[in-house]
Amino acid sequence: MFTIFGIRAILEALNSEKPIDKVWLLKGTQSKLFEQLLYKLREKNIAFSFVPVERLSRFSEKNHQGAVARIGALKTVEMEPLIEGIMQTNKNPLFLLLDGITDVRNFGAILRSAAASGIDAVFIPSSGSAPLNGDTIKTSAGGAFKVPISKVNHLKDVLFYLKAQEVSILALTEKASQTIYQQDLKGPTALIFGSEDIGISSGVLKLADVKANLPIENEIDSLNVSVACGIVFYEAIRQRL
Repeated sequence: MFTIFGIRAILEALNSEKPIDKVWLLKGTQSKLFEQLLYKLREKNIAFSFVPVERLSRFSEKNHQGAVARIGALKTVEMEPLIEGIMQTNKNPLFLLLDGITDVRNFGAILRSAAASGIDAVFIPSSGSAPLNGDTIKTSAGGAFKVPISKVNHLKDVLFYLKAQEVSILALTEKASQTIYQQDLKGPTALIFGSEDIGISSGVLKLADVKANLPIENEIDSLNVSVACGIVFYEAIRQRL
C-alpha cells in the first residue's frame, strides 16, 4: 500500500479501477472537481472520511488539494507479453524506454505526456529509475494509470526483443548529427531517452538504429528531459496524422 494525493490523481485511479482502500478528504472543501470525486466514491462504495488539514498533512506535506487516498501498489507488466500484445493490435506502435530517469517529477511529467500522446508502453530498468510512488502519480496527473509500464532488469533485453519484431530504435542524444525532424517516425518505433546529467548509457546507445537531437539555440546545453519527451512524442503524432 502507498498513498496518492490530489483530486485529479485519485479520480484517474478510480476511473482506471485501481484498488483504492480508503480516501481522506479535507473538511469544508468545495469545488466541482471535489463534488465529482465524492460522487465517484459513493458510486463505487469506497470508504472515505472528512478530516482536518492537520490529519492530511500527516500523510504528505505536498499540495494534496484536500484529498489523499491509500492504494494498492501500482502493477507493472511483463515485457514480452506486453510487446507481443501491442504488436498484434497496432501496426505502428510507439514505445518508450527511459534510461536513468531518477527524478520523480520528471518521471511523472513524462508519463503524463506519454498518456496524452498515445505511447503504447513505457519500459524502465528495475534499478536506477524513479519509483512509481505518490509523487510520480500526482505529477503524471493520473497518466501513470493510463499507459502500461514494464520494469526490466536490463533495457538491452527490451531493445533486442523489439529489434526482433522489426521495430526501429531511435535514441535522443545531443551527440547526434541529425535532428528529430529529419527522422521517419511513422512506422513501429521505440524512443530512448536518458537522464539530463549522464544521458543514455553507452551500452544502450550502441543498440540504437538512429540517433537524433533537438535543435537548441542560445548556448543551452539541453532541455529538461520531460520537455524533450513531449516535443518528440508530438512530432511522431504530427508525422502520423
